[in-house]
This record gives sequence, C-alpha cells and structure tokens, in this order.
Amino acid sequence: GLVNGSFTPSVSMLQHFIRRMLGSPVIVTHTLRSYEELACASMTVDSQSTNVRRQAILTSLCKLCLPSWGKRRPNCQLKESNIDSLWTMLWIIHSNYEKIFSDEWEIILSTLDQLAIISISSPKLQASYSKKAAAIAGCFIRLPTFTTCFTHGTLSQFIHSLVKLSEAVSFEPLTEQSSDITRVNSESTDGDPNADNIHADKEPSIGGKLMSWTGGFAGRFGGGPAQSSSTNNNTSFGRSASTGAFQFSKTYSEDLRETTCLQMGSMKISTPRAIIQKIPLPLLLVAIVAEANSYRLSVIEETVAKHLCEIVARSSSEELRSFAMEILIHLMPLSLSKSEVSLKYGSGPLMIEDKNESPLEVIPINDASKQKVSGQSQKVDSPQGEPQLLKILCQTIQRTTVADTANATLNALNVVLEGAGHSLSGENLITVIKTLSVLSGHTSDNDVPVNRSTKQWANVSTLAFQNLKLILDDFLEPMSTSSDSPLKSTEARDAILDCCVAFGRSRHDVNTSLTATGMLWSLADRDSSPGTVDIVLTKLAFLAMDSRPELRNCSVNTLFSCVVGLGDQFTDDQWEKSLNGTIFHLMNAIKEAENKKVDANGGASDERYKVAVHHSRNSASKRWATTQILILRGLYRVLRLFFARLMETLLGEEPWFLQTWKEILRVSFDCAKMAGERETLDMRLAGVELMALCAQLSCKSGIAAAGTTARVGTNMEVVGGALRSVRAAVEDKVPKTAETSVQNRPEMVGWRLQLFDFSFDMLCQFRVHLEENGEEENEGPRMTTDSLLTQVLTKMTGQLAKLYECCKNDEMTPGPCELQLDIFIENNDGYESRFLRLLLAIADNAGNDKNSRYLNQVQRGVMSLLQGMASNSSLIAFEALAKISGDYMFVRPKALSSKSNNDYDDNHGEIFELEAAKMVASAFDSDDLSNEAKVVVMCSVLLQYLKIYGNSENHRNDEAKRKTSEARYDIITSVIDSGLQATEHIDSNTNDKAILDSIWDRIIATVSSLLSPPVDNRYAGYAHHSKSILNIVAIVLSHLPPRKFSLAEPMLQNGADRAVEVAFECNEKNQYDEDIPYSQAAEGAVHVFLSCFMGLCQKIPTCPAVGQLTNQILGETIESDDLLSNNASPQSKTRQSLAIAVCESLRTTTSQDLLVGVFPLLCRLTNVENDGLRRAAGKILGGMNLSEAISRERQRAEQADTRAREIEEENIAMLEEIEYLQAENDELQRQLAIFSEEFT
Repeated sequence: GLVNGSFTPSVSMLQHFIRRMLGSPVIVTHTLRSYEELACASMTVDSQSTNVRRQAILTSLCKLCLPSWGKRRPNCQLKESNIDSLWTMLWIIHSNYEKIFSDEWEIILSTLDQLAIISISSPKLQASYSKKAAAIAGCFIRLPTFTTCFTHGTLSQFIHSLVKLSEAVSFEPLTEQSSDITRVNSESTDGDPNADNIHADKEPSIGGKLMSWTGGFAGRFGGGPAQSSSTNNNTSFGRSASTGAFQFSKTYSEDLRETTCLQMGSMKISTPRAIIQKIPLPLLLVAIVAEANSYRLSVIEETVAKHLCEIVARSSSEELRSFAMEILIHLMPLSLSKSEVSLKYGSGPLMIEDKNESPLEVIPINDASKQKVSGQSQKVDSPQGEPQLLKILCQTIQRTTVADTANATLNALNVVLEGAGHSLSGENLITVIKTLSVLSGHTSDNDVPVNRSTKQWANVSTLAFQNLKLILDDFLEPMSTSSDSPLKSTEARDAILDCCVAFGRSRHDVNTSLTATGMLWSLADRDSSPGTVDIVLTKLAFLAMDSRPELRNCSVNTLFSCVVGLGDQFTDDQWEKSLNGTIFHLMNAIKEAENKKVDANGGASDERYKVAVHHSRNSASKRWATTQILILRGLYRVLRLFFARLMETLLGEEPWFLQTWKEILRVSFDCAKMAGERETLDMRLAGVELMALCAQLSCKSGIAAAGTTARVGTNMEVVGGALRSVRAAVEDKVPKTAETSVQNRPEMVGWRLQLFDFSFDMLCQFRVHLEENGEEENEGPRMTTDSLLTQVLTKMTGQLAKLYECCKNDEMTPGPCELQLDIFIENNDGYESRFLRLLLAIADNAGNDKNSRYLNQVQRGVMSLLQGMASNSSLIAFEALAKISGDYMFVRPKALSSKSNNDYDDNHGEIFELEAAKMVASAFDSDDLSNEAKVVVMCSVLLQYLKIYGNSENHRNDEAKRKTSEARYDIITSVIDSGLQATEHIDSNTNDKAILDSIWDRIIATVSSLLSPPVDNRYAGYAHHSKSILNIVAIVLSHLPPRKFSLAEPMLQNGADRAVEVAFECNEKNQYDEDIPYSQAAEGAVHVFLSCFMGLCQKIPTCPAVGQLTNQILGETIESDDLLSNNASPQSKTRQSLAIAVCESLRTTTSQDLLVGVFPLLCRLTNVENDGLRRAAGKILGGMNLSEAISRERQRAEQADTRAREIEEENIAMLEEIEYLQAENDELQRQLAIFSEEFT
C-alpha cells in the first residue's frame, strides 16, 4: 500500500520537474535518470497482470518526448528536454525490452509514430542536441534489426502492438491522409504557444487515450493532479500514424523510408518509391520487422498474415492493398519452407553499457568479441508449426464479399503457387483446394452466404480454376507416383475431387466446367486405387445430371472413358458398383429428368453465351435424349472391351452380371422400339447397336468372328499445348492363355449360352414388335428421305449381318443337307429359323415403294444377309428367297407389273422380288455352298418353273398359265448350270442312284416342257427365247449320264419335230402380224431344231429319229426347185436353214455309221445349185474317211458272210439232230403201244 500510495505522486512530481524546470539541465538530467530507475524497478517488480505502474511511467515519459503528445504536429519543434526524454525512453527499451508487454509497446510505438513526421532540425536545439536528434532518427533504422534479439513472446507482443496501430490508418485512402497532413503543415504556426489547441476537435489518438487513462489512474492512486480528460478526449486517435507527408526538412523517419525502399528492391517488392514514402509507419514497420525475423516467421506469422489479409480485403487504398499483397507473396515461401533459416544476427542481445553510444544497437555475431559487448543469452531455435500465412490468406479469400478483392488475393495466391507450389502438402494443400472450391461460383447449402454465381465473380472463378490447374498439372502430377503423394491422403483426395466437381457445376464458363470434368478422369488415372476410382465415377455421374447438356455429355463420355481406361484393374465389386450402382442409376435419373422435361437452360452463363442450336437439340427433351444416347454408346464400349472379364464374375458366389445383362437388354430394347419423332432416332439406333452387340459378344465365336475393325488409342493427350504420354492404349486383344482356358470351362460355356439365349430372345421380341407395330409406324408421318423405322431397320440389318458372321458356323450352322426333290424344312424353333423370321419381318416393314427405281438400304441389307445365308448352304434362306421372288425368277417384270404404260420395260429399276431371284442364282457361285444344297435348290426352282410353264398336271390352280413370251431364262439357266454340275459330281461318286434318277427325271421333264410349248402359245416362245432354249439343252446334254440317254431321245425327237412343225407353220402366217413376229419365230424354231438334232447326233446317233429327220429334211431340200431363186418362198428358205442345221449337226457326230448311212444324200446334196448347201455337205464329206469306212464295211460284210456260213452249218447239224430225235421218238411210241397192249 505504501508503494502504491507513493508511486503516483512520484511520477507526477517527476513530470512536473521536466515541464517546469527546463532551464536547469541538472534537474532535467536527474529527473530522467529517476524515470529510468523507476521504470527498471517497476519492470522488475511488476508482472504482466499488474503492469499499471509501468504503463504510467512509460506514458508519462512518452508524453515528455513530444511537445504535443497524442496530436499530429508535423511542424512542431523539439526542445532539448524532448530529446533527452526520447533518449531515456530508447535506453529503457534497449535495456528492458524483454520486460515490456504489448500495452507498453503500444505507448512506445505510438510515440515513435508521432515523432516520425517531425523535422529533425530545430532552431531550439544546440549543435550537440542536433547530433543527438540525428542519432535518435537512426534508431528508426535500427529498430527492425533490434527486434531479432527479442524472445518469441516479446516479438509477438511487439508485432501485436504494431498491428493495432496499423489498423487505425491502413484502411483509409493515402491521398486523404496526405492532404490532411499538408493542410496541417500549411496551417501550423512555428512557435505558437497555443499550438496544442489546434485541431483539438480531432478524434483522440491511441496515445491520447492512453494519456487520458494514465491521468485517471493517477487520480485513483491519489497525489498529483489528473490530466484534463476534456482536452485528451478531443485528441486525434485515428491520425496517430504517420503518412510520410510533405515536410520542410528531413524527418525522423525519412532515412528509414529511404532504407526501406532499398530493402524492398532486394525483396523483389515492386511498390514504387513514392508509395513507400506514403505508407503508414506502423504498416511499414510490420513488413520490415517480419522480414528481419523471417527465420522465425512462425512466431509472428498469424498476426502479420491476418493484418495483411485484412488490408488486402478491406482497405480502400489500392496502393496499400497492392503493398500488403506483395508482402504476403514475399513471406509465403518462408512460411511454407520446412527448413530452418540461418540466423542473421547474434544469438542474444548485445548490450552496450556506454550511454554515449546510440541505443538499439545490435552487433553482428562476427563482432561479438568486441569489448563493448557485455554478455549474451543463448537463444533457442524457433519452433516449427503449421504455416498460418497461407491458411489466413485462404480464409480472407473465402470471407471476402468483394469480387475485386478476391481477384487480387487470388493473384497473390497464384504467385505463391508458382513459386512455392511444390511445397504444398497436407493441411496446406487442403486449405488451398477448399478455398478454390469456394470461389468456383457453385452455390450450395453449406456455402457462406455470398452469391458468387453472378457475373462480377466470373473472372474470380476463372482465376481460381487456373490456380487449380497449376496445382494439379505442375505440382501434383510429379508427386502422383511417390509414396507421399497428396492423393494418398483421403482428406486431400476428397478435397481435390470436390473442388473439381464444384468447378464442374459452376455456371460461369462452360469450358471451365468441361475441363474440370476431364480433371476427374486425370486424377483417377494418377491414383487408380478402388477408393479413388469409385469416388471419381460417382462424381462424374453426379455431374452427368447437370442441366447443361454440354457438361452432361462431357461427364458421361468421361465416365465411360475412365471405366474403359481403368477397367482392367477393376475388381468384381468395382464392376458391380460401376455398372449397377453408377451407370444404371444414372440412366434412371436421366430418364426421370427427361420425363419431367427439365429444361437445360438457366444459370448465369445463359445471357453471356448465345449459341445457335441445331433443330435436333433445340428442346430439353432432345438434349436429354442425347445424353441417354451417350450412355448407351458408353455401355457399348465397356461391353465390347470387357465382356470376357465380366463373364468371369459369373463364377463367383453371386452371379450379379446375369441380372445386369438382362437389364442391359431391357434398356436397349426399350430404346430400340421407342416411339417418337426425329429426336428419338439416334437413341433407337444406339439401342439396336447395343442389343445386337450383346448377341454378338455372347455367341460361341465371339465378336472377333465378325471381323470388325480394332480400335486402338494413341496413349497421348494434350497438356498445356504439348503432347504427353498417358496409360497404355486400350485395344481389342486376344485374351491370354489363362483367360482363354477360363472361358472354355464347361460352366463358363453354359453361362455364355444362357446370355446368348437372353440376347437372341430380345431380338425375337423386336420381331414381335415389328409385326405388331411396324405397319402403323411406316404409315405415320415420313421424313424427307426415309421413315424413322426404315433408318432403324437399316441399322438393324447391318448389325444382324455381323451377328450372322459370328454365328454362321456354330449357333446358326445349317443342318446336314440330304438330296430331295424339294426344300422341306421342319418348322423348328432353332436359331437359324428364328433369325430368318426376324429378317422376313424386317423385309415386310422395309417400306417397299413400288414407284421407286431402286431398293432402299433395308431391302439391300436383307438381300445381302439372305444371300450370305444361302451361300452357307442354308436351305431355309433359299426357300425364303424363292418365296420372295415368286414368279419373278421365270417371268419378265413387265408381265408382272400392274402398269399398262408401254414405256415400262424390264430395265425399269430394281425390284425387290427380282433381286431375290437374282440372289438365288448368285448364291450358287459361292464356294461354301455344298453340292447337295445346289441340287435340292435346283429341284425346287425347277418345280416352281413347272408350276408355271409345265404340263397341265403341274399347273397351279390359283392363277392362269403364263405366256411363254413373258418368260425369262437367265436366272434358271444359271441355276441349272451350277445344279447340274453338282448333280453330275454326286452321281459319279455314289452308288445310290434312286434319288438321282428322280432328279434327272425332273430335269428331263423341265426340258421337255421347254421344248414342247403348248399349241396355243408356242410361237412367242420360239420368237423370243430360242437362244436360251438352245443353251439349256446344251447344258443338260453335257451333264446327262448315259443311262438317261434313253429318256432324252423322245425329248429331243419331240423337240425337233415340234420345231420343224412350227418353222413351217410360221411361214404360212401373216408376217405383218404385230402381236407375234412369225419370221423371228421361224428362225427361233430352226435354232431349237438345231439344238435337239445336234443332241441326238452327239448322244444317240444310232436312234431312228436321226435317220428319219435326216432323210426327211435333206430329201425335201434336194427335191426343191426354188433354192436359188431370189423370190424363193419362206418355206424354201426355212427348208434350206433346216438342211444346213442338219449338216452342222452331222459334222459334230462321232458315228461313222450314221455318216455312211446318209452318204448318198450328202452326195446328191453336193449337186444342188445352192452354194451354202453344197459347202455344208462338202464339209461333212471332206471330214469322212471313205477308205476306212469302205474297208470297215467290207470287213463287216465278210464277218457277216462268215457268220452266215456258220449259222447255215449249225442249221444243217440241227436238222440232222431233229431227224434223229424224231426217229427215236417214233421208236419209243411204238414200244409204248406194245406195252399198253400187253397190260390190257
């Protein structure tokens, strides 16, 4: 109590001595020494909690340091007492800095701040005091270095006090402060005794408030008058910091600012010199002191960072914001550095006892041996803690509500990342990533109540995304393979993924969103652990539900690219989760969104980006449909590449893939049959592709049998405008041996068959859908080119062609073909039959337009497939082609057309039925078609021909018989030629001739019908088809076996007789009849006769028909009288043509007997007046070997005479034997009569 009671009067007395006894230097000196001793005593006795006496002493002393303490008086003059008080205060600081707490530091620093703007020179000072004043100005320069001797606690309190002073002035514009100071300078009066009352209406400064508080404290302790509160309360607190205003002479802080300018240059701080001259001294000291103590920045880092970030965020001065930003950037690498920076100065305070020396001196460690150095206390190393500078900077960025501030701080963060981004790890990385996520512009319920989705935040979002790319591409990429990679941390990984999603959902820039989506895949590629990949797929599925179609589609494509790229590393659980949990969930969600007609428009970017949209995507439903299409195509990619791997999951305890397979088929079928307009076409096509792919994959041979082109990646991507390597390319490869053995296991074969059954059943369901709804869909509104159904069926036929290539040797292989007279197919439910029914259903719904000159793509596809099946010896395909072709195989299109236009000809264009008929003939050229199949199909075709043009027993009852003039023989000729070759081959290699004889009989019956047309319709056939008949007869005779020549004789004879008859009848008709060209028919009859007679001469030269026809025609020709007349009758010309035909036929025979028999007629023919006949006969005679013929005939005659003599001798012997036997018989009869009489 005694101490407290005497303390206040003592301080008041000392203050009174200084103020009132300035003329006595001795009193002033002793008074200041008392101040110093009293301060040292109070600092030794008082603790931080009871520091009232120390504050009072320092406050009283500081008030004596300035003429007007607590008020800004840049024009005031310091007196000698002020200089002595300042000198005493500085030595108290020098000697007791570790015992000064933050409240005392605020008083001291406020005094220095007020002193900084005062001129050093003063007319009231003697030369010695002017030198001392200059030394005091030097203390400003030494103060930052002096703080390196502080303990951590003292330094922290010192910085806290500086920041408190800086907060009062760092949020005002520099221009306003400068103008105020200038005004003060201009209004000041040098030596005015009332100067203390100038600007008394200003707000009290910190120093003023402290002095007011000290006076009140002294009043409470008793003794001494209290300071006038009315005066001190009116002093300016807000103006307590200096601003480097205009001075008439050098100020106390000017050297410090000049030194700071040089130091800022070495720190790479670009703040201009003029700005540094204006920066408030407390803020400037904060920066300089932090730099001086950079080796232990963690001690003051949090306080400094908070203050600088507040300036960056809230200051109205752009210059101050820029300066604070640069200081932050400079200090950030030191904050992030994990290594201890070397100490710049001694390990303890270097005390100098000589008071004539300047205070606040610190001697470097290499000068520590000097005599003036008293002693040093060992300083402990600065602690290493979590860097606060980056954390506080990020918190400032997150809290700011001003876009410009966020942009500025992000620029600072960008500079920091470029310089020290490689040091980011752990909490620092998470802090930065979360900060960037907040600035993405995506709003959620958990965000701070700042709407960053508006336009003014667009640039901020872009800059934040650039920082994210910098982290991921430049710093995270090199560490992705190391053990300490941030991706190994769950928290860091989740923060990065969430940040990418936030930028993906941001609506500021769609390109940013698309790039962020690609980053998710890149992260999964770097860390392919199941946890990371599962989260990435979930995030991509989440982004795929965005209302913007560009982002949706990009997310879907990225999702499937991620699955395709990393699928070979997936476990069974990952596959189940990705397919059932992610992809199908996404499909259902998109379908619901499409049903709700969720509009894809909206968001901040709509007004900024106006893009022309194609009509196929100009509505929400169309854009949602596009997303569904991408999902289907993604499933196509996944199944195509990983079907074998997914099949292996069926060997587990729970064969979940079976249900997944059914779901895939259901989805594809629903899409394939979807009703709608143009926007549904692509989805239907994708559904068809996926549905057919399932069947191709699950068949026994697999999709490789289809011969599809392999897809190979380049394993390169563009990053920053340059190519870089990524994972190995994914391509269709032959499975490894182990995997192949797994696929061949019996249980796996069973699973594959089950999957194929499901797939094929779904294709059959599509056929049922076509049969029920296809006609209605074709009758609906059509597009300009083809109906939607036609395009869908075109795609289906193409996929079915691939499926057949996969299955033609296994599931759809034709059964064994046996020789038979027609195609008989049991109505079974095999794959081939069901496949054919699907093709026929497609053909029925192909939209066959009778007015079209060409087949559409569906019809072409069906024809090509049927031809492929037929070439593979599929009898049901031939049967289908035959049924489709109908009469077009044998009848000209003009005759079958309903048009009566004469311009309609056989070359009108492609006709579906006619193309089917052509496919039958072209299938015979395939090497894969068996001989048995060729024979059976030929018999079926011949039977169909006989029903049209055959005898009455073969005619159909449902329609009238066709005219021979309407017939066509090009197709049947090709069929007969190939079929007879196959028949001949089989006939020569088998002993069972029963079925073959029936086949040959049908062939002969067909040719007989061809050579013997009906009486009422025979002229047109000869007129138009004589050459075709000639070819068919030649083909049949060339392959006919010898055992069937006997059946061919009447056929050829009747054909020759009918041809001769028709030829002469045509000559008797009116040659100018427009309906039938009789002259052409007569010529045709001659050709037919030639084919028949030549066949007889070659195959059966000894038959009576040959001689009969030869004698008849040649004899009549020789006896004709008008062969040489120019006006010869048509009959004579016809007879001449027939005679020449006979001669040409005789030339081809190998029978000399025949030639010998007609030798007389030939000789007589050489004597006629017609050159043509003479030459024809001469050629035959010239080719005969008469000497050989005569010798042969003479030998034959001799042999006949010899044989006759032998027979005569045998006859005589037989007569003698008969006479002998007759005599014996008479004797026996006589004896019999004798015996009879004896018994009677």
